[in-house]
Amino acid sequence: MFSFKQIQGYLEQIAEEHNLSIEVIEEALLSALASAYKREKNLKDANVKAKKTPWGSVKFYLVKKVVCPEELEEIKFDSQKHILLEEAQKINPEIKCGEEIYFELSEPENFSRIAAQVAKQVIIQKIREAEKNTLYEEFKDKEGKIVTGVIEKKDPNGNILVNLGKTLGIMFKNETIPGESYKPGQRMRFYVYAVEPSSQGVKIFLSRSHPMFISAIFNVEVPEIAEGLVEIKGIAREPGVRTKIAVYSKSPNIDPIGACIGAKGARILSIINELNNEKIDVVLWDEDPTKYVANALTPAKVLEVRQLPKRTMLVLVDEANLPIAIGTKGQNIKLAAKLTGWKIEVRLINEPETQIEGGVAEPDLL
Repeated sequence: MFSFKQIQGYLEQIAEEHNLSIEVIEEALLSALASAYKREKNLKDANVKAKKTPWGSVKFYLVKKVVCPEELEEIKFDSQKHILLEEAQKINPEIKCGEEIYFELSEPENFSRIAAQVAKQVIIQKIREAEKNTLYEEFKDKEGKIVTGVIEKKDPNGNILVNLGKTLGIMFKNETIPGESYKPGQRMRFYVYAVEPSSQGVKIFLSRSHPMFISAIFNVEVPEIAEGLVEIKGIAREPGVRTKIAVYSKSPNIDPIGACIGAKGARILSIINELNNEKIDVVLWDEDPTKYVANALTPAKVLEVRQLPKRTMLVLVDEANLPIAIGTKGQNIKLAAKLTGWKIEVRLINEPETQIEGGVAEPDLL
């Protein structure tokens, strides 16, 4: 007679090796024994289950679903799988349609070699499924967060495979930071933007160019954000070049910009280094859209902001701040428009009626 007690130590060893609970391993073994029993007794289409008894032995059962007479037209009745309600109630008067009834089967004296092989295959399959489920649950909890990994290699399409310890993640080429190098063995941080199960295993999608990578890094590096005292109100990013992040303090005693920059710029420098020297403008969010737009154009000094129809802001600056407000290739004004959600027109304070080349940006240009 098979006994769990005889192989308990072996099962515990398997559980430890695969980082699974002993219950999962026992369930895999019971499923394997049921498959082997079906093979041995030629019960291919039957629903056979193996159950562990309180004293450690195993009992086998033929499980049948209780069906009502009116269901017979909808299903293909199989005496190995089904039992009519009238017959089932002779065994258990309380049983209802849709429930299952168990019939104890005789104990096999010895499983044949083929049945044992089937059991082995089922155990391996069940363990792999359990490992996949455990891995999926672990990384699903990390979705929207930062993980650390080691660059494994770059595939022919330019996608980066990342060793995350228990499995590999993938960072597609369009999720990399332009100009950043990725060398095998290099340890980096990544943003997990999606985790999906698949027939090949768990797919973990990583990014370093995702706007929420910025939010996740600030959440790690700035305790006031992690504690909810400072809130990120918006992010606009051109990966590898420049990012604008709008912050707001829920406490009058906390300077949100100062909290993000840190003492002597330590926090912001750490983040900039993480992003391969990508420039970061931390700006103050304001519920007044004119003030918010002025702040978003940092580092330019704005003299006046006028709100116009069609969700447009006219921003007036002096000649010295005009090129700063627009930025190289219009980068600053475009990011400010995307951050605030307003169309921005920058003009000179002494010529407010004259349009400036490159001085207009729509919020959806990036």
